[in-house]
Amino acid sequence: MSLTDRGVRPEPPTTVDALLERIALRFPDRAELLRRFAEAYTRRLDAEELADVPLDDLVGEIASAFAFADARGGRTVAVRAFNPTRAEHGYEPAGSVLETSTADSPFLFDSVTEELQARQLRIRRAVHPVLGLERGPDGRIVRVLPVREAPSRESVMHFELDRRLPEAELDDLAEAVRRILEDVRLAVRDFGAMREAVGRMIEVARAGAPLYGEEEIAETVAFLRWLLDDNFIFLGYREYELVDTPEGRALRVVPGSGLGILSKPGWSSYERPVPLSRIEPNLRARIEGGDQLIYSKTNRPSTVHRRARMDYIGVRKVSPEGRVVGECRMVGLFTSKAYMEPASKTPLLGRKLRRILEAEDLYEGSHDYKAVVAIFESFPKDELFAASPEELRRQVMGLLHLQEQREVRLFVRRDLYGRSVRLLVGMPRDRFNSELRKRLQDLFVERFHGDGVDYHLSLGEGQLAALHFDVRVREGRIPEVSFEELEREVVELCRTWEDRLLDRLLEVHGPERGRELFDRWAPRFPEPYRASTPVDLALLDIDHLERLAPGDGSFLVGVVNRDQDGEVLTRIRLFRLGERIELSEVVPILEHLGLRVVEEIPTHVQADGDDRFLHDFGVLGPDGRPLEVETAGRRVAEAIRAVWRGETESDSLNRLVVTAGLDHRQVTVLRAYRKYHHRVRALFTSEYKNQAFAENPGIAAKLV
Repeated sequence: MSLTDRGVRPEPPTTVDALLERIALRFPDRAELLRRFAEAYTRRLDAEELADVPLDDLVGEIASAFAFADARGGRTVAVRAFNPTRAEHGYEPAGSVLETSTADSPFLFDSVTEELQARQLRIRRAVHPVLGLERGPDGRIVRVLPVREAPSRESVMHFELDRRLPEAELDDLAEAVRRILEDVRLAVRDFGAMREAVGRMIEVARAGAPLYGEEEIAETVAFLRWLLDDNFIFLGYREYELVDTPEGRALRVVPGSGLGILSKPGWSSYERPVPLSRIEPNLRARIEGGDQLIYSKTNRPSTVHRRARMDYIGVRKVSPEGRVVGECRMVGLFTSKAYMEPASKTPLLGRKLRRILEAEDLYEGSHDYKAVVAIFESFPKDELFAASPEELRRQVMGLLHLQEQREVRLFVRRDLYGRSVRLLVGMPRDRFNSELRKRLQDLFVERFHGDGVDYHLSLGEGQLAALHFDVRVREGRIPEVSFEELEREVVELCRTWEDRLLDRLLEVHGPERGRELFDRWAPRFPEPYRASTPVDLALLDIDHLERLAPGDGSFLVGVVNRDQDGEVLTRIRLFRLGERIELSEVVPILEHLGLRVVEEIPTHVQADGDDRFLHDFGVLGPDGRPLEVETAGRRVAEAIRAVWRGETESDSLNRLVVTAGLDHRQVTVLRAYRKYHHRVRALFTSEYKNQAFAENPGIAAKLV
């Protein structure tokens, strides 16, 4: 019976007209203001999105959001994370709700959604209208206007989450979002000033002539101008200077120089002068000298726009005497436009590429010239900016060599300021898979005590895969790691099942026969077999598959123990030429041996036009444990073969092969005793006598 049949009318789908009508009925005193707010709130919602929310719930949501935005008053930002209830808020969704109210600006929505994703909070619904509002002297909303006509444009964001959070987590979320929105406000407020600061950096670069060459200065200036061409999102700026103190030269922030997120107090450990004598020697050397342009990654991820480590770009200040006296520093994020532009066309990077090509004496149009350019272009832009031309040359030429050799190589580079380790693994393309990438990532994090890692995969047109890893180290301290040992570990991780199989075949059978067996069998094993079978076991399987032949050799048996995921099972491996083995044919044979079948894995292999079948049975013995294969394995294999060929019977007496240490011939003798006894004195059934033998294996063994 339907709801209509019972006299209950179903709720009609929510529409804007129905919403406005319900608001007028529910809130007659403020109907016009709320109706205008509701129209703006739902303007970007399509009919399907509206229909998904019950009408009364949407009325409650909008009224509650209006009250929240109205109460913000003169505050810059308002944030709340809460669990709505019907009694208090007029609606009660399944998950918690996060709401914000602030002046409209870029980066609001994506900055908050990045925080929710970082907390692994799934968004079920998101509404983020831009509203034209007019507020009275007390900060309250007095009119809702079209956005283009309004004296101020404001953002209200409503996020419904996939689950309800406890109060402590809600409070933490709200506080984190407040900090994020404050960072957004600072970055947007000082955007123009930071673009002007790039002009200041250009002036500083040009004043570096006493220390730096004309070409380097020109490249620095071109790069800084390139940033202004929508290639960089400016988030923060600050200047540093080297000053004289009683403890010698010291580094400090230039007071009042901060812009954007770097204008916040407490963001730098150099707000008071820090003597260079207290700074780690490698870092001190980089403060006092080095290339004119500095590029690195911050350890702290951006809270604005995109949750990623920020790009740090600095220009060294130089005195007329040619001494480094400070630095202009900008932090932010490269835009998608910057990442899409060919590296060879990007200032600074184009110069690095030219230096590599010149050092290798490669002429335009040659095969190696094109290959080097392609490899260079495949590198992450961050790595191209950060690495020196000589470091890039070593990596690029190393990968060029790998295109011709099926080898694996590791390249390691330390970040200029010791914040991270960059690792590049080059390998044959067909060896790469996501599982290998994860194993390499885990290895690098473990070896360098990393607290995070980014990676970039480059698959060019050739047969080469290049994996770039950027491992962030804890407290900026890179542990000492043997490069040779680490490369050996990487090479071993990248070795495929086929590599290991070939090595073992060559080791056991010699170069000629080993290669012959590899070429014959390795390509024929299906993927599930390769994924689940250890190489040493495959070696035994190849031996059995080779020996399969018409006649007596058409059925072979192997018995091994195998530990898989901590569980040891005896594997009864049956090999047959020509036809698949039916379970009904073989399971009774195994059960008569006292074996309990746990699983069966079939494999079909074709060779020389013949079908060859491997049936792998995982079994346990009568005592529920794996067999002692060293002592019982051969007897069990011979017994199964004898039963299959009809040389002996299959009944429960065969369990004595396992429990009494008898071979199938000795069991045949006992079976003859039993039959003779049955003829002369048939007091008990044959099965009863079999059971008696099985329960007394020691006595049974003495009888033969």
